Amino acid sequence: MLQYLQIENYALIRSLRIDFDAGFTVITGETGAGKSIIIGALSMLLGKRADTTVLYDKNRKCFVEGVFDAGGLHLQEFFEANDLDYDESITIRREVNEKGKSRAFINDTPVTLNVLKELAEKLVDIHSQHNNLLVNNEDFQISLLDQFAHNTALLNQYKTSYNAYKKAAQSLQQLEEQQRQHEQERSYLEYVFQELENAKLIAGEQENLEQQISLLSNAESIKSKLYESNLILAEAEEHNIIQQLQIAKDNCLYFNNIDSEMTEIAQRIESCLIEIKDISEDISRKENNIEVNPQELSRCEERLDLLMNLQHKHHANNNEELLEIFADTDSKLQAMSDEGETVEKQRKLCIDAFNQMMDIAQELSRKRQQAVAAFKAEMISKIRLLGMEHGNFDIEVSRMENAGINGIDRVCFLFSANKGSEMNEIGKTASGGEISRLMLAIKSVINDSSLLPTVVFDEIDTGISGEVASKVATMMREISKKHQLLVITHLPQIAAQGNKHYFVYKEFSEDKTHTQIRSLNADESIREIAGMISGDHISEAALNTAKELKNNILL
Repeated sequence: MLQYLQIENYALIRSLRIDFDAGFTVITGETGAGKSIIIGALSMLLGKRADTTVLYDKNRKCFVEGVFDAGGLHLQEFFEANDLDYDESITIRREVNEKGKSRAFINDTPVTLNVLKELAEKLVDIHSQHNNLLVNNEDFQISLLDQFAHNTALLNQYKTSYNAYKKAAQSLQQLEEQQRQHEQERSYLEYVFQELENAKLIAGEQENLEQQISLLSNAESIKSKLYESNLILAEAEEHNIIQQLQIAKDNCLYFNNIDSEMTEIAQRIESCLIEIKDISEDISRKENNIEVNPQELSRCEERLDLLMNLQHKHHANNNEELLEIFADTDSKLQAMSDEGETVEKQRKLCIDAFNQMMDIAQELSRKRQQAVAAFKAEMISKIRLLGMEHGNFDIEVSRMENAGINGIDRVCFLFSANKGSEMNEIGKTASGGEISRLMLAIKSVINDSSLLPTVVFDEIDTGISGEVASKVATMMREISKKHQLLVITHLPQIAAQGNKHYFVYKEFSEDKTHTQIRSLNADESIREIAGMISGDHISEAALNTAKELKNNILL
């Protein structure tokens, strides 16, 4: 229940505090006085977007604060889920600063607009005359049926499942599109991979080939030079270096008995002999190993030409880059090979998500179908109480081709106002006044089955007058027995039903106009109702009629 509303610097309101009671509260006043501005402030408090246009004084911030008694609403779980301090007395505050920045608070804790709206949906139902247009909207009609059937939890479960399915389907579509694109690339990559695999690339091979080609190209010359060098060192029949060093060593040893230093020199010559013999052997081995092999030279040149052609073809600078291209191609082909498995896994996830969604959708549809008869019966009862004695109402639930955000059902409200008239969609058959009464009947039926503590009607009685207005007032009175009811009205029959009566008016000061509100006592209420009946000149007859209305004589 809304206990009080504090409004500061909002639209035409400079400062207002309104205290509310349980039961039926009516708010009246002249057209343009600001009655709906109060509802606008309440709507902003409950999450409607706002900007600097709401500021009465553009140089200071606006705020709206409301205190709600939430005893018995079982909101502890909501508060725990959003990390908020729970109290049965809930204070909601909304601020808009001079720059248009908005902030929201629940029990002095900052919250997002989404959290605020989620809480608001559990506290207040605001309905204005503009909402009458919604009665023709399919989504609105299905939401009303779900409210009546208490499908909120199941519908939220379905929407979670629906979003999961849509996400899975979108991922599958992206993977399949990626697979199609890769299929076009696969044949080229397979060609590249096969070509490089057939080349049997080896790291460092290019350098080895270049060295081998250089060696084979000069084999005869190298072999000749090595032979000549070895001939000088050891192979010449006369005067080779080894022979000459051997003679030199022997000559030094000849004098070792005369001069001991000659022994040391001979030893040094011996060391040279050993080193030169090793060199000679190495040269000989090297010379023997070198082959003049035109066939091997041709093979190496062909192999190098292959590597160079592959590098040019695949835009590689060397053999190592070719190996990188080969590894990358192999990796891409492997990924493409895995794509098929990935797509199949995602397809299975998508099918599972779809089946889960459809299971919930079927249950949701079943509960809707079950609720139709009761909803229809209550609506017929209500609209006949509202003066449409021969009015008829029905709900048509049909299956959609594809599941949507609200399930697999299409819901259509059908109505006929006169006996024997063909049932048709509300928007095609109901007049403005009939739509107002239909919306009131719908709200009455829904509110009977809801736990919302506070219901607000903002001039929904457009197009209603006379005896019908009395019937509407009676129905509102019935609603107020189960809910706190706040009604802005221009009908005296409805105003007379209020337990509490507020009057909205304008004040003028400092070249500015601002909205004020005050609570009327019993006599003031009767006089205001009389004014609603007769206009500015209040007659004795109007006063008597107002008193009779207050005493429920003309119901």
